[in-house]
Amino acid sequence: MKKGMLITVAGMALLAGAADVRAACIPTEDCASLGYKYTAAQCPDGGIACPFDTSKFFCMEPQTCNYTYTAEACAANCLNPGSASCSKNGITYYQSCGSSKCSSGQSCNNGTCKSSMKGQYYYCCDSSYCGDYIRCLEFHSDCSSYDTKCRNDGGTPVFLYCDYGGIEVSLGGEIFAYVECQ
Repeated sequence: MKKGMLITVAGMALLAGAADVRAACIPTEDCASLGYKYTAAQCPDGGIACPFDTSKFFCMEPQTCNYTYTAEACAANCLNPGSASCSKNGITYYQSCGSSKCSSGQSCNNGTCKSSMKGQYYYCCDSSYCGDYIRCLEFHSDCSSYDTKCRNDGGTPVFLYCDYGGIEVSLGGEIFAYVECQ
């Protein structure tokens, strides 16, 4: 009888253990926990799509995007995006920014290429106010326009001298204020 009881107890233990094993085998539909954690773009040599979410893939050598520059960030500095790029979460990132959008003599100001006035000379005013640059600014829009452009570019307009503008006054020429943006 002891022998029969021992076999019965042993059989019940086996059945109880089997029930525990079956309880631990719960199928999952979580693609990431099954290893499907990449996009199709990260698996350029091909991969296996998750049966529960076909936008998730598994591949042996995924390509992850570690670039940090966006087209908008490059444009804010008046630069074109670089040539090497990758995508992450639907956004294209670039390894670096490329060439300048500004031409020679221009500077970037808040994403806009601007011509630099610094170092440029200009004529303004006329013979009646030439020696008085302040009056030139008051009465002649061309002077105040150049003056504003120079100051907005971080320069200082400096009156240099009066000039005939290429034609002698006696021949009908006017005298102009000669100004440099420094």
